[in-house]
Amino acid sequence: MIHDTTPGALADGPALLALMQLSDTALPIGRHAHALGLERLLRDGRVPDDRRLRQVVVSALMQGAARCDGAAASLAHQAMISRDLARLLAIDARLDCLKLTDAAQAASRRCGRRLAGLAPSLSRDAVLAEYAGAIAAGGSPGHLAVISAATSAACGVSRPAAVVMELRGIATMILSAAVRLDILPAAASQAMLAGFAPEILGASRIALATALDEMECSAAAVIETAAMRHARDYGRLFAT
Repeated sequence: MIHDTTPGALADGPALLALMQLSDTALPIGRHAHALGLERLLRDGRVPDDRRLRQVVVSALMQGAARCDGAAASLAHQAMISRDLARLLAIDARLDCLKLTDAAQAASRRCGRRLAGLAPSLSRDAVLAEYAGAIAAGGSPGHLAVISAATSAACGVSRPAAVVMELRGIATMILSAAVRLDILPAAASQAMLAGFAPEILGASRIALATALDEMECSAAAVIETAAMRHARDYGRLFAT
């Protein structure tokens, strides 16, 4: 058996474990109950093949999340490192303004509030506890990207890694929904996810370079419209 005896070989172990836990689909925050309008797009015949599904995911990353949720995650991580609760609240409020549809707001807030309930058990950081308390008291919207990045920072996860995790989570959410909607097999979804590495990293670079006043609402109009129409459907498998 070969052992890595390099000094500090496991120095990043706690942060890596935190990153894995926060990105795990077993994390009970309900993220994969949402599909970003994919179910409605499928019913409308807008996702007839893998190529169109890929376009949906790329649009969600580049036109939807990069300067919105991704940027919020980047800024929230910085605020947490700076111990700036007021800025965390400002970022959360800014993201709330940029969620233009009820479906987008509800999904982000619902998952974020669930994570806020878990956050104090993941880290004993005082600022994180204050922020989670503000969310629980209704003093802050509690969007998932913000509380997730704040928790990541408190657990020692780097800012780039926290942003990549947020954007990868969007891709996995859509692909998970695609598997359950029988658009593609599970094995094919994993191959497709691996192929999204350039887009996930590209969206992450945009997010890391975006300032608070440069954040933008989603420009993925087809996805946003599908999510709004989905909310009016009587029978549906996904919350959004």
